[in-house]
Parts: sequence; structure tokens; C-alpha cells
Amino acid sequence: MQPVEPDRHDKAADAVHEGRPVDAGYVRGGGKGKSIVPILVISTLGAAAALFACFILYSVNGGHVDRSVPEKAADSAVFEGDQPTQALPAPAPTPTR
Repeated sequence: MQPVEPDRHDKAADAVHEGRPVDAGYVRGGGKGKSIVPILVISTLGAAAALFACFILYSVNGGHVDRSVPEKAADSAVFEGDQPTQALPAPAPTPTR
């Protein structure tokens, strides 16, 4: 497959080295091709569907995430009498001037 204009790179490189502006036709990546809009639309819809599925999975789980108040009270009662196992050292006195 031969490029449309085999010396496109040479023309653009010469313009750059000479300090002239480069014609946009020489620096463009490629010719007319398939549009990427359908790919962008499909990927955006896929990402939105995945986020919605995650939201549904994590928000609607039968109500088993938050425990009832009596269960929380029973769990916290176990720790009410606990004391720290190690006392923190006393802070150093602040020097006065």
C-alpha cells in the first residue's frame, strides 16, 4: 500500500527546520475514515450501565448492612469496661522563657 503522497514527512520536516508554518494537511494523522462517535457512544453507555449495576448491587442488598440498635448496643457493651493496655507517656513540659 503506497501512501497518497510519499514525501509528506519530508515536506513537513523541511518546513519545521526552516521555521515556516507546516500545512495542516501534512501533519494530520490520517485521511477520512470511520467516525469514532459510535465507539464513544457505545463505551459511554457501557460504562453507565456498569456503574448503575454496581449501584444496584451495593445499595439493594436486603437490608443486611446496617444492624439494628439492640445489636449495636450489645456489641458496644462488651467494650465499655475495657481500659487501654498501655498508658501513653506524659507529654514533655513546655519550656518557658
